[in-house]
Amino acid sequence: MYKLYKGINKNVFLLITIWILFGHGLAHAQNSKTDIPGFSGMIIDQYGRPVAGAEISVKKTGFSTFSNEEGIFKMDRTSGNTLMVSHPSYMAKEIKLPKEILKNSDTQEADTAVFRIRIAEKLFKNPETLDVVYGTMDKKSYLGSAATMYTNQMTTTLSSNIAASFAGRLAGLYTNQERGMRGSMIDDNFDVDIFVGNRPKLNISGYGDNTEFGITSRTLTPIVIIDGVQRDFYSLDPENIESISIQKDALSSMSLGMRSSRPVLVITTKKPVDQGFQISFTGKFGIQKPMKIPKALSADQYVYLLNEALQNDGKEASYSYNDYMLYKNQTSPYTHPNTDWYDAVLKDHSTIQSYSLNATGGSKAAQYYVSLGYLEEDGLFRSSKTDNYETNARYQRYLISSRVNVNVTNDFKIDVSLMGRIEDGNQPGEKTNTILSRLYETPNFASPVYNPNGSYGGTLSWNNNLVSQSVNSGYIKDNRRDGMAAITMKYDFSKYVKGLSATMRGNITTQSISAIQRSKRGLVYQYYPSATEGNPGYYEYFGSLSTQSNDFKSVGNYQQMYGQIAVNYETSINKHNIGAGIFGDIREEILNYDLPKRPANLNGNVKYNYDMKYFAEASFSRSYFNRYRPGKRWGTFFAVGAGWDVSREDFLSDVKWLDQFKIRAVYGNTGNGVDNAGYYDWRQAYGSGDGYSNSYLTGYNRSTIVSVWEIDDKLANWNLSWEKAHKINIGADISLFNNRLQFTADYYRDKYYDLLQTRGKSIELIGLNYPNENIGKNLVTGAELSITYQDNIADFNYFISANWSRQKTEVLFMDEQDTRNPFNRRTGQPIGAWFGYVADGFFQTQDEIDDPKTAKLANYDIKPGDIKYVDLDGNGIIDQFDQTVIGNDKPLSYFGFNFGFEYKGFELSALIQGVYNRDIYLDAAGGAYVQPFFTNSYTNGSYGQAYENALNRWTPETAETATFPRLKAGVTTQYGVNDYNTNPGLDRTSFWVKSGNYIRLKNVGIAYTLPDSFSRNYLGGLRIKIFVNGQNLLTKSAYGDLDPEVLNFTNYPNLRSFNTGVNIKF
Repeated sequence: MYKLYKGINKNVFLLITIWILFGHGLAHAQNSKTDIPGFSGMIIDQYGRPVAGAEISVKKTGFSTFSNEEGIFKMDRTSGNTLMVSHPSYMAKEIKLPKEILKNSDTQEADTAVFRIRIAEKLFKNPETLDVVYGTMDKKSYLGSAATMYTNQMTTTLSSNIAASFAGRLAGLYTNQERGMRGSMIDDNFDVDIFVGNRPKLNISGYGDNTEFGITSRTLTPIVIIDGVQRDFYSLDPENIESISIQKDALSSMSLGMRSSRPVLVITTKKPVDQGFQISFTGKFGIQKPMKIPKALSADQYVYLLNEALQNDGKEASYSYNDYMLYKNQTSPYTHPNTDWYDAVLKDHSTIQSYSLNATGGSKAAQYYVSLGYLEEDGLFRSSKTDNYETNARYQRYLISSRVNVNVTNDFKIDVSLMGRIEDGNQPGEKTNTILSRLYETPNFASPVYNPNGSYGGTLSWNNNLVSQSVNSGYIKDNRRDGMAAITMKYDFSKYVKGLSATMRGNITTQSISAIQRSKRGLVYQYYPSATEGNPGYYEYFGSLSTQSNDFKSVGNYQQMYGQIAVNYETSINKHNIGAGIFGDIREEILNYDLPKRPANLNGNVKYNYDMKYFAEASFSRSYFNRYRPGKRWGTFFAVGAGWDVSREDFLSDVKWLDQFKIRAVYGNTGNGVDNAGYYDWRQAYGSGDGYSNSYLTGYNRSTIVSVWEIDDKLANWNLSWEKAHKINIGADISLFNNRLQFTADYYRDKYYDLLQTRGKSIELIGLNYPNENIGKNLVTGAELSITYQDNIADFNYFISANWSRQKTEVLFMDEQDTRNPFNRRTGQPIGAWFGYVADGFFQTQDEIDDPKTAKLANYDIKPGDIKYVDLDGNGIIDQFDQTVIGNDKPLSYFGFNFGFEYKGFELSALIQGVYNRDIYLDAAGGAYVQPFFTNSYTNGSYGQAYENALNRWTPETAETATFPRLKAGVTTQYGVNDYNTNPGLDRTSFWVKSGNYIRLKNVGIAYTLPDSFSRNYLGGLRIKIFVNGQNLLTKSAYGDLDPEVLNFTNYPNLRSFNTGVNIKF
């Protein structure tokens, strides 16, 4: 079966490759020659490439012209001798013409440029258009809230996930890196882990390829649209991306219909060009180092503190002073080891490398863009030096994509895109997460790595040698195969009705995931040295021995098909500019054996502006979703917007330094009902009765029992519907000093209602789980600011950019018990606020504990050094009515500061990123960090690991300075078992809430581009750029023991990376 599956996927990939390579033949069918008489020049960029569309104007005269596709322009010699060159994507430049050029202008050939004007590409681009969900619009008429980044901000960062380049760059987009390397596509149950809660996704369609980052905008995960296709994007090659824009208002997302409540991440890939054949190669190689490895206690520290913990519990010490000294001095390392398991299992660095080859070109008739990419990322696990297979964590990706634009006629255009992707993952047979979890839990004194005879060390309690599990447990390979094909056909009917056009687009996406598992287990041995000199001693084995097991599983399949028909009309009557459009679309998604999910949408929009001064826009959607019951499947949503460009008013006509001052506002009534509707949750599910418990008696004979059907799991909700929102966005866009200074500000107020929530918090009567109901209400408000200044002094080009975002949330309604204390209520508090007991230091003496006036939690054996909780309601008892908000209750704020310069080919840039008003809960780090010397099924009757934070524990001698409660041994980390100091009554306590504020030097890049003259004279025109880059270089956090993002020690650690690379353009 596996061979058949693998063969099919190779054939599909081969067909895509053949199409990509074959489909570009007609692209060179034409090659035009520009005929420009008279005096001419040529506009080129810093790489020597021609720049089309540059405006060349004569200073103080108003005369201007534009460069053509070859970068050539014609200028009459009588026009003047000082030229101003401008372009939306390039720095403006002023140049004075030499006298000899003007004298000899009459003798020039028509297509010859006697001199070149070099202009530098803006480090922060500012194109005149903005890509939206299903099209492009003039940025000056855009009324929504958007933040955009461009390819030069992504390409030097080396990561398997392009979300690594997001943090700090886009106002309104919040990212949190939850693990340092892509996770496996299978979990411990050998099944796709998309549904087990540890894979944050964006589209929630198919199998997402993001396992590292949590990404939200205004508290919601955005929908991703790539060139008009909804799909995941993390594995895209940054070299293929032109721009990424987060669009957050209701008007921008209205075309998504029943998903319009969510922001949109619009990604535009690079388009083919008709400027001749061009090839670009980029190679990168990087070193990655873990940033925060927890500091475990050494073996001697461990046994010393364990003895103290046992004695605190009234038990006898387990280790003698002689044991302590043997652990400390390491004179008997096989019987009293001090194994640094992190060092034994993990390397101090790993490698990552990527290579991409892109080609583009064409003519007026057709243009093409082809890309081939490869990426390989190695993990931190040490590998076996003897086995012929790889056990380290590893991720490999092969990408091939193509885009072909064909101008069938002047009116009919076709755009075809194809993408194929192969992803291969590898991990040890014991699984990455399992080893990292055990690494976190295993104390240094557990066993040596190797015994004197080379066997793996172990004991009865610690019979899982972590090095053996890493390199000697076999391996698991998971594989993903993706394919995507999209076509867009547009016909311009302007010859019949000016401004009328029609567009048809469709796409199909397929995904399949499979896995191969070949695992095995080996024995561990405990060494007992002999007291007799010359006697080698003996070994006792533990654990279980198993030969290699083999398993193959097709884990999942996903297919999506999409079709759209659209009609658009644009016209201008004097200064009145009018646009209107309507489209209908339908999407079908099939995940494994589920019944198809079919959202559909009918959308219309109208746009108007007067002289690009006053703007108005309206959009509506009538949306359908088949997983609601009949009568509830259609919803109507709408959005309206208005804007005013004050800078175009006559009373500001003399203010030359003001380029734009646009005020805008958008209101929308939106929906969210495709991704959270459930699987036909409106239909009641039943299970068959079986035996007395699900049956009833007929009344005349106990042996006569009639089986009945019972309600399965929970009640259905016949009225289940989509969630809704009233969304308001008010903003301003300001440009000054010939667009050198740009400022954008937004305020938003989003009120969500009919949110799906479960009743039963207030009262439980029915004995079943309550269904989801549209009862919740939330409020999200916030502000976003961004400012950019860029300019040049001669050949020195520089920029400074900053952005800041703040979001505040409030629960307006949720079903909960009415309590006598207002501070107990969740309603009125921030969304996701943590509730628990308020800590007030430690109990210092037994007399304080025994005092009848001291409020205490019942049923606990409280001792000095335990946490003291506040009696908020003053009744002398600590109970659930003393719980209140203890964290995650402040308006989340995040920011980025980016600056850089370019001088004659040398570039430097830096990004600083940070978050404040953020809390972390230390229990998220796992048991050992807050519960040293824990017990669970893994410790086999022994005690688990402890970390250096336990050195600051409470003792009578350290009572004034202690930051950790008294030590206890044997606290279980089993879910549902409570402990007084960590989760009293299974609830939280403010003692473990710490500040999650941090600031990072996120990225620093240095690059050098060889001079154009050197390239032309010695390299045949090759343009070469060499660069080095660092990611996550420095971090300052309020709580320094943990990485502020990857809080869970059982997750793959966050990485600091250094990479170098080269870009070669032919």
